[in-house]
Amino acid sequence: MTKREVIQTAPLMVEREAAAAALGISVRTLEGLVRSKELPPPRKLSAGRVGWLWRELVAFAESRPVSDLPPGPGRVKETA
Repeated sequence: MTKREVIQTAPLMVEREAAAAALGISVRTLEGLVRSKELPPPRKLSAGRVGWLWRELVAFAESRPVSDLPPGPGRVKETA
């Protein structure tokens, strides 16, 4: 029997709910970002299905500015 190598990679495309979850935002916010052209629109996968390219979601997240807001509830602020 031949041993197969398992390769784990990020998905190529994700559906709306997964795209919003990956960015830590609601579906409504995701849709608003697409409407305002801040986030690339989804790609057509088939007649009735769309998805976002994972690499475009990553690029969007990495393009966001660093926040000057303090950590939110449940976060521990680092002390020096």
